[in-house]
Amino acid sequence: MKMKKILIICTANKTRSVMAMEIANSIALKSGAPYAFESAGIALVGGGADENVNRALSEIGLRTSRAPVSVNDVDMETFDAFHVMNRRQKVTLCSYFKNLDIADKITTLNIYDPFSKGLSAYRECRDKLLSFYEDFITNGR
Repeated sequence: MKMKKILIICTANKTRSVMAMEIANSIALKSGAPYAFESAGIALVGGGADENVNRALSEIGLRTSRAPVSVNDVDMETFDAFHVMNRRQKVTLCSYFKNLDIADKITTLNIYDPFSKGLSAYRECRDKLLSFYEDFITNGR
């Protein structure tokens, strides 16, 4: 079975997409599912993942040290699908990459940014991502 590459995108690639990538790759690895997840941001603002990302991830045995990556620095044509956190990101992505006609390859997760809202917001985000990716990978969508 061919490995399916999915790019997970959020605004700055410091919170949601980073957590999602670590969670999704962990689930795929444990289950042997043919998925490889990467992450990128639409508008980078510098610095790495904030401390609450690793606090929330460490509670489920994960960690990240990934530096933010811009969607402009990845080869979008190598991905089979894209996951974005909100509708505005989908619109922006389609605008940036008009020549690729990717709208039908984008799934919108509708997960709000926990940035600067405290650890409980990061945990809530993490748990929503866990739920989504457990279902996504288990049911092979």
